[in-house]
Amino acid sequence: MNIWEWIDKLTKALQKLDSRIIVIESVLFDDKTNPDTPKPQHIGKIIDVSEWQGVIDWSSVIADDVTLSIIRVQHGSVHQDLKYMENLQKCISAGGKYAVYAYFAATSTSDAQQEARDFYNRTQQVVAGKQQPIFYAIDVESIEMSGDITQMRAGVEAYMSQLNALGVPDNKIVLYIANHLYDKFNLNVARPGAIWIPSYGQNDGTLANSLKPTHPYDLHQFTSKGSVKGISGNVDMSAEPSERFKELIFSA
Repeated sequence: MNIWEWIDKLTKALQKLDSRIIVIESVLFDDKTNPDTPKPQHIGKIIDVSEWQGVIDWSSVIADDVTLSIIRVQHGSVHQDLKYMENLQKCISAGGKYAVYAYFAATSTSDAQQEARDFYNRTQQVVAGKQQPIFYAIDVESIEMSGDITQMRAGVEAYMSQLNALGVPDNKIVLYIANHLYDKFNLNVARPGAIWIPSYGQNDGTLANSLKPTHPYDLHQFTSKGSVKGISGNVDMSAEPSERFKELIFSA
């Protein structure tokens, strides 16, 4: 091999090495991401609160990895939660994502419609022109409708329809349904945007020692004895959000 053949061979070898280095660098250092690949969304703690939590330090709550706070507005039409105005205002001011809920206590379909109007109006009294709730949840966990369980479906349907008339679509309505009464209520679970079910098990504040609901759910309330910074005492906590529940959170 003469000197020129040797140089030619060496040049080709260096070119191959250079191309391999470029490939390795592109893998190690290229920070471009495929725009079609969805970015993972972090889901922290999900809590629900009412007047029973007393005065809440909302800045501390949000800083404690709380992704969503579901705030009670009323128990039926008769009882307006004593802390709901303060909780809504301070949660929004602290930069927290929030939703609202109301306990269903209607005695008739017309009463259900009134509850829905009160729920919406009381919420808007505080948040009109501000950050809107991610969803409106109807808490259905006791036999109402004057004690006639066969009328619960009609009552909840009337409630949802009234929220629709006020501008809240079905996909922004969540039904919280008592696990042990799920079948007896026979609610139209295909209609709302998500189903939220409580099932506690040992109720020791941990998801690991809870029991999963025995019905399909989009969110599992697993304890009433959770702990979050900024709240003295226990707080309800939920976990295991479905993909459609995650969409509710992150589409807001």
